Amino acid sequence: MRYPLLIAIFVLGLGSAAWASDKDLALTATVSMEEAIKTATATVPGGKPYEVDMGKKKGQAVYKIEIVDPSKNTHKVYVDAQTGKLVVEQ
Repeated sequence: MRYPLLIAIFVLGLGSAAWASDKDLALTATVSMEEAIKTATATVPGGKPYEVDMGKKKGQAVYKIEIVDPSKNTHKVYVDAQTGKLVVEQ
């Protein structure tokens, strides 16, 4: 009976650590979320952003912006949080 409790405590501890790292990433960004959204939406004609996350990709802080185009296709666009340059588009 002790093991499920220990697992729950461990998982909850990791969850709070993950939130802290997102805050740290946000504090180190030199590009605002608004600027990243403008950069990303410029790559998808007629597209509208509907979700933005911050994380790491290949060791660098990035914004992941999900954009829906007029044909209802979803595009994931990654913008470097330090330089504002496009990293990857899927």
